[in-house]
Amino acid sequence: MMDEWLRPEATEVRQVTDLTRQIKDSLESDFSRIWVQGEVSNLRRQSSGHLYFSLKDAGSQLPCVLFERDAARQDFVIEEGMELLLLGDISVYLPHGRYQLVAKIALQAGLGRLQAQFEQLKQKLHKEGLFEPSRKKPLPVLPQNIAVITSPTGAALRDFLRILERRQFGGRVTVFPTRVQGKGAAGEIEAMLEQAATFSPAFDLVVLTRGGGSIEDLWAFNEEPLARAVAQCRLPIISAVGHEIDHVLTDYAADFRAETPSGAAEHISSLQKETRLAFDHAGQRLCRAAQSDLQEALKRQSDAQFRIRIIAPQKQLQVLLLQLDDVENRLLQSATNAFTSRQSRLDDRARALSLLHPHNRIALNRERMESFRHRLTAIPHALLNRKVEYCAQLNQRLKNNRFQSTLRRGYVLLRNPQGKVIDSLAALQPEQSLIATFHDGEAKLNKTDHTNP
Repeated sequence: MMDEWLRPEATEVRQVTDLTRQIKDSLESDFSRIWVQGEVSNLRRQSSGHLYFSLKDAGSQLPCVLFERDAARQDFVIEEGMELLLLGDISVYLPHGRYQLVAKIALQAGLGRLQAQFEQLKQKLHKEGLFEPSRKKPLPVLPQNIAVITSPTGAALRDFLRILERRQFGGRVTVFPTRVQGKGAAGEIEAMLEQAATFSPAFDLVVLTRGGGSIEDLWAFNEEPLARAVAQCRLPIISAVGHEIDHVLTDYAADFRAETPSGAAEHISSLQKETRLAFDHAGQRLCRAAQSDLQEALKRQSDAQFRIRIIAPQKQLQVLLLQLDDVENRLLQSATNAFTSRQSRLDDRARALSLLHPHNRIALNRERMESFRHRLTAIPHALLNRKVEYCAQLNQRLKNNRFQSTLRRGYVLLRNPQGKVIDSLAALQPEQSLIATFHDGEAKLNKTDHTNP
């Protein structure tokens, strides 16, 4: 009785998979993009590059996974016992009903809030495609006018100008002074960038630069509005901020990243130096080619003068004049022959055309019509005469085949009184009277006797 009372309704019973799926949907929707801090334990590296580990503190453990693509983006190696700050999503593995944190970003806990904010902004702009290589503009091959946005009193500008001078840069550098750290510095840098862009025909290239420092010192170059302005600027931009190990958002948004301000100057001057060397080499090749062509031309001139002295130009000229007269005569004869031939063909065509003239064609057709008319008139008379002759022949044949004609040839038709024709001896009756029909009348005959053959 108690068992029946405790038995649930069928609609209240859930399948394990259904319940686990509901728990999965609830956890994954409520715990998305969360930060969690703890110590790494039970670290396991898969051959695929995925990292599996637990993040623990004094009271609990959280299973975590960092997939190969996200692990490759980290700039440090995760080790056992390391204190980490992770950004990720809670996910439930349905077959086992076990939840875990799928990490996207891993930071060493000591880096603090700014590093985490930097990674968040970097991931956001990367997903928007702001750092895609296809968006980047090519640097000019031979930059002549460079806009440098930096602090006018900083060591970065001095290093930049010193390298350009040492490498004999022949262009012009215009400094747009601005603060490069502190509150409001990012806005000033962005304003200078817009100002340089308004003079875009005057500048070939923009360089954003400052010296190294902490993440706090470089934070102006990590501001989201500045990064977007760098990506959208219509001038090519080199970002040369800090030292080689420093990375800021303008490095990713710019068209080219230089590791240091000096590196930017070396890259720019290298482009000009390589171009200058290429021009020098091209000029040298052009000079050598011109000298070679000149020497060849002088040699050909000398050879021509020598041949002129040998071949006696006056005689050659006389021969050429004779040849010219011969060619002229042949040309005249050829023209005359051609004219005569064309005149003959023209006469032939004129005669042919006259035959095709409408008056001639009308006369010809009139003669043909008259001939047809005579033929059409004669044919009926001939046909009629033939038909008359044929009818006469038929009439004669009919006359010859008539009964009277047969009687005229001596034949007699015998009939009994009843009119039946007597066509054999057996048909005669004794003492029978007969009617004999001749061609000129009838006569009655009496048969007295007869003899069988």
